[in-house]
Order: sequence, then C-alpha cells, then structure tokens
Amino acid sequence: MNREALMRRALELAARGVGEVEPNPRVGALVLSGGRAAAEGWHGFWGGPHAEAAALEEARRKGIRPDTLVVTLEPCSTWGKTPPCTEAVLRSGVKRVVCGAVDPNPRHAGRGLRILEEAGIRVEAGILEEECLRAAGPFTKWLSRERPWLVGKWAMSLDGKIATREGSSKWITPEPLRALAHRLRSRVDAVMVGLGTVLADDPELTVRLVEGGDPAAVVVDPGLGIPVDRKIVASPRERPRVVL
Repeated sequence: MNREALMRRALELAARGVGEVEPNPRVGALVLSGGRAAAEGWHGFWGGPHAEAAALEEARRKGIRPDTLVVTLEPCSTWGKTPPCTEAVLRSGVKRVVCGAVDPNPRHAGRGLRILEEAGIRVEAGILEEECLRAAGPFTKWLSRERPWLVGKWAMSLDGKIATREGSSKWITPEPLRALAHRLRSRVDAVMVGLGTVLADDPELTVRLVEGGDPAAVVVDPGLGIPVDRKIVASPRERPRVVL
C-alpha cells in the first residue's frame, strides 16, 4: 500500500472516535513492519490512550517489531492526561514516521516532529493533510477561532418549505434519515432549538434510533416561555438542559 492508502486507513480508524474523544482531536494510526500494516490504533475516548500509543501497544502485544508509524496528526510532545506520544514512539524503535498533518495546537505544532527528527527518526509530513485536518475539525476550529463546530440540520420540502403558512408541519423525513439525525445527535455535545420548535414539535432531542449518549438540550427562549410539560423539560432522561 502507498502512503495515501495507508493514511486513508488511518483516517477510517480516526473516525471511530467521533463523539467520544472531544475536546481532543480524532486521530488514527497504523504500525508497519516489513512494509506491511501490522497493528492499528485510534484515540477511543477522552483521557484514554492516544492513537499512536494504542497502535504501538498492539504491536508490542503481537510481538511485532515496528519500523514505520503512520498517523493522521503529529504525535503530541507534552504531558496531559496521558504521557507524550513522542516518548512512546522513541521507545518503540520506529525508524520512520509518516504524519498527515502538523498538530494545530500551538503547544505541539512542529515540536513533536522535531523531537523525533533529532532522535534520528525519518519524518514525512503533509500526507492527505487537508483530510487529516478536517478529521480534527472541531478541535482545529476551537484552537484557531475559539468557536464551536456547528452542524445544521433541518427537514425541508422540495419547494423550500419547512412548515405550512399556519405553522403546522408533518413528517417528511424517511426512517433512514431520521436515524442519521439521531447519529448526529450522538456525536455532538449539545443540540440547540428555538422556543418555536419546542412549542410546535415538542421534541425530546434525545438519541433513540441509534446507540449513543444524549447531548445537552439548549433552547433559545429569552422570555422564559417554555411550558414545563414539554418533553425537553419533562423527560426523565438525565442530561444538561440550558435555556438562553
């Protein structure tokens, strides 16, 4: 497999952390031995092992001698909830690191790669860089602009309408797309609606059609007019509820 194909596999692994690793970036990694992918890893949950450490640990358990590490984002070089990934790479005996993108975090940007190069490890960066940065989109946007990553979702008819002139509406979204909407809910920190949506549709804003935790429910209601019998208030399911 060429570098791009290997990086695409690492991106597939990174996607497994969606909804679990935030506010950390989603990262995937492969360990090569003899030029072939021999172990895989990804950042699976916030505070857990990073992708590089997970892949290298799998290689160790299999008794594999790693020669190349492929990772979507530059290995971190500072302590946080886990040790620096650069230390795990240096201990592993890896001779070459193929990196998708330099870490956008100013604390790490370029530092991890320099540490590896100074230790004699061959470093290649910028492989599918845009895709790798996009995989870390929420993390990157917060670092660069201190703004959250937003996803817009609405149901609209072919003529551009979301409700009748009187404000009434009915289901126009087929079951597979409703499941997709619930999957999106399971991957975000919060879902925001206006008071009009609460009054018209009485949504619960919970995850039901797929597996996953419920996001916080946020209602834009500056006049505090939300009735207490609305599902978003009365639901017994525990999760944060915020009224703005």
